[in-house]
Amino acid sequence: MLNLNTPVETYRIENTEVDVKRDDLHNGDLDLPPWAKLEGVRQLLLSDCFDKRKPIVHLTIRGSYTGWALSYFGKEYGYDIKIAYPKTKSYPQEMLDKITQYGGELVPLRHNMVAVLSAQVKKMAKERGWQMSPDAFNHPVYVKSWKERSASFFQENDYQTLVIQGGSGVTSVGLIQSFLGVDYIAGQMFEPTYEGKKVIIISTSSVKTVKSALVSNMGSVPSCVEIYKSEHDFYDEIPTHTTPFPCNRLWDKKAWVWMTQNVEELKGRTLFWNLGA
Repeated sequence: MLNLNTPVETYRIENTEVDVKRDDLHNGDLDLPPWAKLEGVRQLLLSDCFDKRKPIVHLTIRGSYTGWALSYFGKEYGYDIKIAYPKTKSYPQEMLDKITQYGGELVPLRHNMVAVLSAQVKKMAKERGWQMSPDAFNHPVYVKSWKERSASFFQENDYQTLVIQGGSGVTSVGLIQSFLGVDYIAGQMFEPTYEGKKVIIISTSSVKTVKSALVSNMGSVPSCVEIYKSEHDFYDEIPTHTTPFPCNRLWDKKAWVWMTQNVEELKGRTLFWNLGA
């Protein structure tokens, strides 16, 4: 079963202690990727978001665990899952094997920019009567799942600074809501004090993308949230740096490296929520 109570380990960056939420262990004893988003994906498939009479299609890119997770839970809950992907020599065969192992149907596409591939998949879905999974799981069910799971953790653990890696920024929404104790902010004049708390998001996409996710779900970007663009390209695994715990080389590692280079930004008791390995 999934591990909904992953451990916290403490590490030191220079003279600063940082707690790490090991959500890379969220997969528990299941044949699923070391990924914190699994419960949110599962809750989406259990909700009324989808119609089981229609196939679900999702576009995945190299480095993403989504195809594996959707195929696994799709098989368990009786969905027809189709995973579109750019067919390139660099796309890991082991990831494609996991998708087909759990009944997912591969839909290979000629390599192109993600925006072009997304448009192709949307057109394909419309023509064939398929359902599209929400972009980056940007759906109230997914956000609520994160908020509720992290709320119980923050009720028992008090932190001043929360650090998260952000691609689309959607996963960070529920975490921020529970960490700050606020769901929606109509504007800065209506903001609470946040009791001196601070959120740092290291984006592997763009600051604009992360801000858009926060605004669409929370009304505005909380004033205590700081978003920084990683200086490393997405597919740069930063081989010159290591992490003291298993960390996804394309995503979370970039946030940890940023922390090691900007330790002065970590105020008070700090938590790094590791989303994957």
